[in-house]
Amino acid sequence: MLLVVYGGLVIALLIAELKERRWGQIIFKVCAATGFLVLAVCFGAVESQYGRFVLGGLIACAVGDVFLLSRNRPSFFRFGMLAFACGHVFYIFAANEILRPDLSYQQTSLTILFGIGLGAVTFWKLKRSLPRDMIWPVGIYTLIISVMLIRSFQTDMIGAHVLIVPAALLFSISDIFVARDRFVSPSPKNAWIITPFYFGAQALFALSVL
Repeated sequence: MLLVVYGGLVIALLIAELKERRWGQIIFKVCAATGFLVLAVCFGAVESQYGRFVLGGLIACAVGDVFLLSRNRPSFFRFGMLAFACGHVFYIFAANEILRPDLSYQQTSLTILFGIGLGAVTFWKLKRSLPRDMIWPVGIYTLIISVMLIRSFQTDMIGAHVLIVPAALLFSISDIFVARDRFVSPSPKNAWIITPFYFGAQALFALSVL
C-alpha cells in the first residue's frame, strides 16, 4: 500500500512538472521526498548499519529536493548539489557495508573502468556548457557519482541488497538529466527522465534495506 501511495505521488509530481504547475511541483515533491523516508523507516532502515547509511542518504537527498525547488537562485542550486553529494557519499558508505568479499582483480578493474569511464564522458560532454564557477563543483560531483556506481557494482548482491545496483544507476542517470536541464537544454520534457528515475532510485535504495 505504501508503494502504491508513493507511486501516485511521483506520478502527480511528474504531471505537475510537465505542466509547469509551480504549487503542484512544490507540494508533490515534498510529499514524495517524505514518502521515500517513510518507506525506508517502515522497511527497517534503522535496524542495521547498512540501513542507517541508506537512511542518511535519503535524508540528504530530501534536503537537496527542497533546495532544488528554487529555479531562480543559483546559491540554492549549489546547496542542493552539496546535499545530493552528501547523499551519494552516504550510499557509498552503505555499499561499503555489503561489499562482496571474493571480488576478483578483474571484476574490480571492470567496475572501476565502467564508473570512471561513464563519469569522464559525462563531464566532458557537460563541461562546454558549464559556467566557469561550476566546472570544479560539477567535476567533483561527477567523481562522487562514479565512486558510488563503482561501489554499488562491488556489493554482495544478496537478497534485497541487489537493488542498490539499479538504484545507483537510476540516480546517476537522473543526475545527468538534471545537469542537462540546468546547463544544456532546459525543458519540462526532461522531467520524463528526472522524476521517475530519481524517485524510483530512492525507493529502490529504501527497499534494499529489507
